[in-house]
Amino acid sequence: MAQIELSIDLGSKFITICQKGVGLVLREPSIAIVTKVREHYEIREAGYRAESLITNSIGGAKLVAPIKEGVIVDDEMCKLLLSYFLKKVIPQSIFPPKVSAIVSISCSMINSERKAVEKVMTECGIRDITLVESPLSLLAYTGSIGGLFVDIGGGKTEVATETTHGIASACSVNIAGDAFNKAIIENIKKVYGIKIGEYTVEKLKKAALSFYANDEGKYQVSGSAGDGAPRSILINAVDLRNAVLPLVDDIIEVIMSILNTTPPDLAAEILRKGVFISGGSSLIPGLIEYISTSLSLPVTALEDVENACAVGGARFFEDKSLLSDMLGVRLD
Repeated sequence: MAQIELSIDLGSKFITICQKGVGLVLREPSIAIVTKVREHYEIREAGYRAESLITNSIGGAKLVAPIKEGVIVDDEMCKLLLSYFLKKVIPQSIFPPKVSAIVSISCSMINSERKAVEKVMTECGIRDITLVESPLSLLAYTGSIGGLFVDIGGGKTEVATETTHGIASACSVNIAGDAFNKAIIENIKKVYGIKIGEYTVEKLKKAALSFYANDEGKYQVSGSAGDGAPRSILINAVDLRNAVLPLVDDIIEVIMSILNTTPPDLAAEILRKGVFISGGSSLIPGLIEYISTSLSLPVTALEDVENACAVGGARFFEDKSLLSDMLGVRLD
């Protein structure tokens, strides 16, 4: 029987899949537009195609996002969405291949949340499942013997100090891209008196948010005023930076806290070589430099910040002894 080995990163914003021997095979937004047919839901569109329809009328269908802050919040919809994506990756045949998966999860995930991941994977036809904390996947990605890793994603920021023998100290906080969006929406409403939506704030964040002090980027947005009338305004990088800055400072405090609870020998190594950073939110211009200055440490972005977890997880299939050393788990 043919065998397929997959590394899956179930993110709040994206589901990313890397296949051993092939590489990255899927990266799609973790959303779907579904319709109810009799007693069951069916996917109308998913991923990027669903994202392109968000601003349009979707009639009697509904938009679902089954993963929030790194946790599955709707088992049924997550199974539906993941099955839809897996059909793009796994060859369909009379004799389906045996599928093994390493799934990168939050380092703060509790037992019931871990079981929810395993349940969804099993119901999608994956029988051999290994859950790995995402910082360990990032360590495998770098090939480093240890360090401090910060992953700023959509729903969570993961901070961990670790070696090839496992995690020394770690913390996961719900401060990441989604929290940045919420802060920007609230700030614009407070300062300008208009309300903007999630689609608009994502475009705004990508176009104008910057942590460079001299950045004068601007972006025109439209929203609804207090009386419901449409209104357009120019938002600049300073407005956005002021909204997000307190949240980034909170992340920096978490990093310092983790450093302070790290064994001395590993902490000394980290002080020498600095911090590794990943996650889509780390791409905000000037953010890495701001964090580096605040910590007085070098901060290095991983080569593929958005896909590093999935790619790193796949490397456990290439070096099965590495995962055994980290978790005491043996891959057959």
